[in-house]
Amino acid sequence: MTTNSTPDPSRVEVILAAESPECGRCGQEGILSARVPHHLVNARNETVPGTGIVVLCPRCDIGQPEAGALIAWFTVHGEVTSENVEQVAELIDAWASVARVPPLDEAALEAEIQAWREDDL
Repeated sequence: MTTNSTPDPSRVEVILAAESPECGRCGQEGILSARVPHHLVNARNETVPGTGIVVLCPRCDIGQPEAGALIAWFTVHGEVTSENVEQVAELIDAWASVARVPPLDEAALEAEIQAWREDDL
């Protein structure tokens, strides 16, 4: 895990922000977000490394053990301070180790491309 300003495509990077991120799955407020490495396979069957944004969501992720522990921590503590940063860092590291970029929804992508072509975006 890292919080550097220059993204490293091989590591999870927690994104520091003044406002809570929006969950892309349910549209509600998330707790934190991170850039997570992924490897997509393109049309030529080549692996393309990159990163995607993953949001820790108290509604969507509560059933996942590492996410649930981190959600519970934020529910109790509210925010990261100099006094609790080491404790939360361990939980963030555990969550980051299992966080994954959702697979590409090709039908949704095609619909967005079509909407763009029709000047409907």
